[in-house]
Amino acid sequence: MRRKWSLIGISLILVSVFFWGGRETARQWLTVQAQHSAQQDLLNAIAEIRHALLRFYHLPYLLNNNPDVVALTLGDTSITDEVENTLSQLDKAANTKGWYILSDKGKVLASSVDGDYITSQDLDAIVRDVHALGEGTSMVRKTKGVSPFYYLSSPIFSELNIVGIVVVQLDLRLLTDQWLASSDIMLLQNPEGQFFLSSSDKFSADALNDGDIDIQTKVSSLWQGDTIRTWQLGRSRYFAQTIQLDDLKWQLSYLTPISSVERNAAAAGWSVAMLFLLLFLLGVISYQRHQKNLSQRRIQALIEESEQKLNQMINKTQVGLLLLDEKGQVVDINAMAISMFGFTGELTSKIKISQLIADRHSPIVLLFDQYKNVIEDININAQESIAKRHDGSTFPALVSLTAFPFHDRHFYLVTLLDITKRKKAEEALFEANTLLAQRVEERTEELHEAQAQLIESSKMAAMGRMSSAIAHELNQPLTGLRTLVTTNGVLFDRGEGEKILSNNLLIDKLIERMVDMTTQLKTFAYNKPDKLDAIALPPVLEEALRIYQQPLERVNVRIRLPENTPSILAEEQRLRQVLGNLISNACDAMANTTQPHLIISVAAEKSSVIVTLSDNGIGVEEEALETLFDPFTTTKKIGKGLGLGLSICANNMRDMEGGITARKNNHGGMDFELVFQLGKTKPDE
Repeated sequence: MRRKWSLIGISLILVSVFFWGGRETARQWLTVQAQHSAQQDLLNAIAEIRHALLRFYHLPYLLNNNPDVVALTLGDTSITDEVENTLSQLDKAANTKGWYILSDKGKVLASSVDGDYITSQDLDAIVRDVHALGEGTSMVRKTKGVSPFYYLSSPIFSELNIVGIVVVQLDLRLLTDQWLASSDIMLLQNPEGQFFLSSSDKFSADALNDGDIDIQTKVSSLWQGDTIRTWQLGRSRYFAQTIQLDDLKWQLSYLTPISSVERNAAAAGWSVAMLFLLLFLLGVISYQRHQKNLSQRRIQALIEESEQKLNQMINKTQVGLLLLDEKGQVVDINAMAISMFGFTGELTSKIKISQLIADRHSPIVLLFDQYKNVIEDININAQESIAKRHDGSTFPALVSLTAFPFHDRHFYLVTLLDITKRKKAEEALFEANTLLAQRVEERTEELHEAQAQLIESSKMAAMGRMSSAIAHELNQPLTGLRTLVTTNGVLFDRGEGEKILSNNLLIDKLIERMVDMTTQLKTFAYNKPDKLDAIALPPVLEEALRIYQQPLERVNVRIRLPENTPSILAEEQRLRQVLGNLISNACDAMANTTQPHLIISVAAEKSSVIVTLSDNGIGVEEEALETLFDPFTTTKKIGKGLGLGLSICANNMRDMEGGITARKNNHGGMDFELVFQLGKTKPDE
C-alpha cells in the first residue's frame, strides 16, 4: 500500500512538474506576444490622446484679441451679456464644458455656464502660470468625486500688459470613452503622481488616490531576457506599460489583463501533463509486473528487521519489563529488569512475581495468589511497591500490570520503574520545606515585633505633633493672660478701674478661645455613635445658617434644594458640627473677597444624597489638598485654630457611613462635597 501511494505521489509530482513546465513555456511565449500587442496599443492610445487634445489647443486664442473681450477686461461691464452670449455659442460649437474671461487677478468677468464650475484654487493656479510664462498654458485638475478638468488658457494683452485671461474648460472623460468596452485599462497621472483619469469604473481615480485599492508593482524577466512589468490592483493582475508624456507632463499607464494569458498557459500545461501521465502509467504497469515477485522477499526482510529493532528497543529501554503467564511466573524479561533485580537470565524461568515484590499486600501479588482463573481486562497502573533484589535488598518502584493476550494465550506485561532517586528527592524536599516553614515562622515573629515598634513610634510621633500644635496654640493666649494680669496689678495700684474692666474682657476672650481649642480636642476624640437615624436635611441646614447669620451678613448665600428632599442617614449633632465647620471655614476664606458668595446645593441620587458647598474664597494650594483632612493641619494664623475642623468633619462623615471630598473650583475657592446614604433607620447593634 505504501509503495502504491508512493507511486501515486511520484506520479502527481511528475505530472505537476510537466504541467508547470508546459504552462510556464506557454506563459513565456504568450507573455511576449501580449507585451508586443500592449506596446502597440499604448502607442495608439498616446496618438489618440494627443489627437483628441490637439483640436482644442487653439480655442483660447480665438478670443484673446477680441475687441469686446479686451474692453471687458479693461472695465467696460456694459458688454458683459454680449461677451457671455459669445462664450456660450463657442462652448456649444466646440463641445467644451465652459469658457471664462478672467481679470489679470483671476476674477471671473464672464462665463458660458451658470454657477461656479471652476474653483478658486484652479483660478489661482491658472493666473500664476499665465503670469509666470507670459503665454498660453494648460493644466489638469482633479477633485475627489468630480470628473477631471483640463484647462487651456491664453493671456489677453493691452499695450504689452496682461489685462485678462481666456480659459477653456474640457472634461477629460472624452479621452477614455472609447476604452469603456475594453478589458484594458488606461490610467493618467499628473506630475505629482496623483491619478486624475481612469478608463475603468472598477478602479476609479478616486479609489486609487485614497488607497482603497492596493497597488502592487513587480518587475520580472523572461527566459529570453525581456523585462515584464506587472501591476496588481486588488485581486486583479495586469501587464503594465508606462510612459511619460513630456509635452503634457502626464504619465500614462496602459494595463492589459493577465488572466487570458494565464488561462491559455494553464490549458497548454494540462495538455502536456496529461500526455506525460498517459506515457507514465504505461511504464508503471510494466514495472509493476517486474516488481511483483521481489515485493514478497522485501516484505519478509522488513519484518525481520522490524523484529530486531523491537528487541533492541525493549532491551535498551530504561524501564523494567516482565512478561508473566497465568500463574504469575516470569516468561520473559528485558535487560533493564535483569539489572534491577541483579540475577541472570537462566534463573528467570523459575521465578514468580511474588518473589520479586517484598510487599505482601501489593495488588499484583494478591492478584495471582487469590485468583486462580484467568483475568482478562486487568489494568493496574503505577502502584508504589517495594521490589526485592536477588541478594535480598529492596528498592522502591512504580509497578504497573496490563493484560497481554498473545497467540490465544493470556499473558500479563509488568513494567517497573526504580524511584529510589525520586524518594530521596522527596525526603530532601520535605526537609527543605520543614526548614523553610521554621524560617518563615521566625521571620514572621520578627516582623510582628518590628510592626509593634513601628506602631509605637507612630504613636509617639503623632503625640509629638499634637503636643507641639497644642503648645503652639495655647502659648499665645497664656502669654496674653500673663501680660493682662500683670497689667491689672499695676492699674489697681493706680486706681484705674475702667482699664482693669477692659483688660478683664480681653482675659475672658482669651479664656473663651482656649475653651474652643479644648472643645475641638474633645470633639476629635468622640467615639463612633451607637446608631444612625433618618434625619431631615433642610431643618438642620437652616439652623446652621441661622447660627452663622452674623458672619454671613456680607455673603451672598444661595440654597438649591430639590422638591421632596429625601432624609439622610446621620447623627444630628455630628451633622450640625460638619455643616457648621464648613460654613465657618468658608466665611474665614472669604474674609477679604470683594463679592463673596456661598452656594449650597443638594442632589438626590438612587442610593445617596450629595451636598455641595462652594465658595469663592482664597482656596488652598494643590499640594495642600492631599493633607487637608489630616489632624493639626491648618493654613490659618497662630491662635485662629488647631487644624482639627476638617479632620473632625472627615471623622464624623466616616462615622455616619458617608464621605467628604474637597477640590478647587473655577472661582479660585473650594468645593466640599458630602455624600450621605438615604435615610433608612438602622436597628441598634
